[in-house]
Amino acid sequence: MKRKAHELPSEDVSYGTKNEKKVKKQKNEKEEKRVRRFRPHPPQSFQEIYDRALSQRFYVLNRVRGGTQDCPEEDVEMTGSTGNIYTVHVGKQPRCTCPHNEKGHQCKHILYVMKQVLNAPFELVYQLALLSTELCFIFAAAPPISTPEQSETDKRKPIEGDCPICYCEFDEKNKESVVWCVAACGQNIHEECFRMWAQTKRGAGSVTCPMCRSVWKGDEKLVAKVQKDKGDVGDEGYVNVADQLGISRERGMLKLPETVDSRLISD
Repeated sequence: MKRKAHELPSEDVSYGTKNEKKVKKQKNEKEEKRVRRFRPHPPQSFQEIYDRALSQRFYVLNRVRGGTQDCPEEDVEMTGSTGNIYTVHVGKQPRCTCPHNEKGHQCKHILYVMKQVLNAPFELVYQLALLSTELCFIFAAAPPISTPEQSETDKRKPIEGDCPICYCEFDEKNKESVVWCVAACGQNIHEECFRMWAQTKRGAGSVTCPMCRSVWKGDEKLVAKVQKDKGDVGDEGYVNVADQLGISRERGMLKLPETVDSRLISD
């Protein structure tokens, strides 16, 4: 299931562009300095990479919150569109372990995490650097990493909202494609997403629920199958699970206008 690419919103009222203008104008010596120049609006080339971030299918394998109370951070382990496993770090200067970002370019993985995983205000999504106050705002409103349930363990949650791994909506008409945590929290997960999650837990013991970390007690045949599969290290040195996901390892290249920087479109 893929999300449709979206046009750039003119304003994000949840945060307010006035706040950014105010921050930009302040000249107090004690003011926190942004490590990269503030972008008053997204650059011309941003739309292409933003569309890819919202339309391609990615899988979130793990989220780890770190930093401090005054300056929170988070590491998000995820698969890229070709099956490579990357880690996105959201901090004062968001970064990703993908080849594109390591060359100094803003990548689709960071945009995906900022928009789809953390639900960050749009005017912060396209920034190359963030202030500690902005990080506090983002994580205060971000979906929780795990939500253990206090209710009866045998009660399944309604099949609604987003899958906690791919952050795409569930299809209520296709319930057979959704599995759920019978052991504890009752969380629904796309079967394809859970299969991929279990495949990445190579040598880590029992397969657990991505949300509450209880030992998975769902479809034993599914668990047994994915436990046998292992990712392999590709030519670039990344663990790759493309074969397990049924996707190509070849990078697709978009045909862009001459005004668009082609460096923004590699995986």
